[in-house]
Amino acid sequence: MTRAVRMVLAAALSLVPVLLGATGLDISAEVDRTTVAMGERLLLTVTATGPNVSGLPQPTLPRLADFTNHGSMWGRFTSDSGGRDESRQLTVGFVYTLEPKRTGTLTIGPVSLTHQGTTYQTQPIAVRVVAAGESVPPLARWTDANGIVLSCSVDRSSVYVGEQVLVTYRLFARTRVGGLMMKDAPGFTGFWAARLDDARDLSWFPTTCNSQPCSAAVIRQAALFPTQPGTLTLDKMTLSGIVAVSSGLFKGMPAPFTVSSVPLSVTAKPLPDAGRPADFGGGVGSFALTAGLSADKSDNGEPLKLQVKVSGTGNIGTIGVPLVSVADGVSLLGPDVHLQTSDDGGRVGGTRAFDYSVIPRANGLNVVPAISMSFFNPKSDSYYTLATQRIEFVATGVTGSRLAGEPEPRIGPPGTDILHIKPSCTRLASAAANPWWSLLFYPFGIAVFLVGAVAGRHRRRLEADRGYALRSRAGRLLAKRLRESARLLAAGDELGFYAALDRAVTGYAGDRFNVEVTGMTGDELRTALSRRGVDAAVVGRLLDFSSRGDVARFSPGAASLSPEEALVLARGIIRDL
Repeated sequence: MTRAVRMVLAAALSLVPVLLGATGLDISAEVDRTTVAMGERLLLTVTATGPNVSGLPQPTLPRLADFTNHGSMWGRFTSDSGGRDESRQLTVGFVYTLEPKRTGTLTIGPVSLTHQGTTYQTQPIAVRVVAAGESVPPLARWTDANGIVLSCSVDRSSVYVGEQVLVTYRLFARTRVGGLMMKDAPGFTGFWAARLDDARDLSWFPTTCNSQPCSAAVIRQAALFPTQPGTLTLDKMTLSGIVAVSSGLFKGMPAPFTVSSVPLSVTAKPLPDAGRPADFGGGVGSFALTAGLSADKSDNGEPLKLQVKVSGTGNIGTIGVPLVSVADGVSLLGPDVHLQTSDDGGRVGGTRAFDYSVIPRANGLNVVPAISMSFFNPKSDSYYTLATQRIEFVATGVTGSRLAGEPEPRIGPPGTDILHIKPSCTRLASAAANPWWSLLFYPFGIAVFLVGAVAGRHRRRLEADRGYALRSRAGRLLAKRLRESARLLAAGDELGFYAALDRAVTGYAGDRFNVEVTGMTGDELRTALSRRGVDAAVVGRLLDFSSRGDVARFSPGAASLSPEEALVLARGIIRDL
């Protein structure tokens, strides 16, 4: 055998282990998505397939300078191809959770694995990372494979302004899902929204979707009331979660998914101008109107509380302030508005109360005239008017007042109504007769005068300037709402705690800047606060806090906002406001 032949044979023999290894084991790596936003995570799955993979070691990951490696999420899993022993193939997989550290096109280097003396490597993977909040393609791989669909439906697509639309979001799946988290809450711009149901524990029921048997659960249900005419859009909802893979190589393995609903449109018709009464307050539905005083008598001129209530079913949250007049001898302050909603078989209703302070200016019998208010009935396409009875009360002890209805007193010649304190001025006490400490009354009197002037100006501004009145009471209402949220947390009601804390922070913003936040969407609140000069970053933190609170209420098990963190965020937002 020549030297050249021996050299070729030796080289060929040296390649045998490599060739056997290459044919004996196949290794690959893939990510569940190649475009991801900052703050989101992706899954890196490494699989090795061959006839003998028992005792296979963990793969060696490359240096991940641009990623945070949160470790192996589910460890290894194994799939068996079946067949005869000589053709039997086993697949072992490893799943890792990675989170990008920066934006741009990042590279996951080759993953290596050494088995029976041979080292195998995967191909590098490129991942595009965009800024947080930017749109990214949905995670469709596990979504489509497991029949996961998020639908949005309405009970009617054409209504009057102020008439209820019931919107329902349902999740369909052919296998088990869990760890749900709302990534994009639907926006309802142009609607007043009343939340009916946010499922904490999903109640699944059998059904079909795309002609396939599956299960479904209601994710969210809300009653919407258009506040303006035209074509209004219900924005998409996006959910993420974990699904148990129903078939294929990864059968039984948990896998992430993201699913979005399709936006819908609703047509809102304007209310008719013909026959619209002057006292129409915007109410659309079936309502009752009542009014009453806190007492039928006022002693020493003490104010009484007049409460006007609108109750029933309909757009209770957007009904305007009733027109209330008073007779001579009575002043009226307010109102403070209180809203309590209820759900009666999917129809929203409740009570909107308007509290006025009635201040008597004259002794005797005083009158609050009848109060009327008109509404629109969408069923009959017509307006109707309700009215209360006139209310009477008696006032006594009103300082410097005449009797109610009494004519003005007659005025005689100058000096005839003067009563002299001292009948003779022949003897007057000298200044020296007054003790020195009596001089202290002069600065004291000036101080009392200044305090009275400031208090009077404050009271006049409370009566005339609604924004000033709201700002003045903002701190007291905030403290009351924070105490309520603390009470709910101490009682173990985290759902109520997040809702009460959101009302406290959002309500404080509304009171500080004279914004009626009840029923506002996030976009509407952002616009209203921006117009009043609130810093955009503070508004963004407020809306983000409200959204994260929604997530915590919607999916407590997957919430990334603890009650302690929520309180810290709330205090920071309140301080900056």
